[in-house]
Amino acid sequence: MIESMVTAIAHNIRDDLAGKPVRQEATWNAMCLADMGDTGFAFIALPQIPPRNVTKAMTGKWVHLAKVGYEKYFMRKMRKGQADPIYEKYIMKAFGIERLKPEKEAN
Repeated sequence: MIESMVTAIAHNIRDDLAGKPVRQEATWNAMCLADMGDTGFAFIALPQIPPRNVTKAMTGKWVHLAKVGYEKYFMRKMRKGQADPIYEKYIMKAFGIERLKPEKEAN
């Protein structure tokens, strides 16, 4: 969700500075991995704020392992300066998660 908002803000600032109309809007989709010792809780909420179109919640030891793996992956991509790799876009799209709503038409 935070990445969605920041992406929309960055695009809108770029467009505003270029004198173009602001057209990007965040989707408020959320995917969370919560670590609780040796187990965890995962959820997907599309969008995060009700009314939701999709809500899935899962729990188990695999969430803890997934969170550890994701933390390592995230730190590596930040060190390499890859904020939004193409394969990540495809994986998120497979889950039905988009960062930005379709662009609004210019008035």
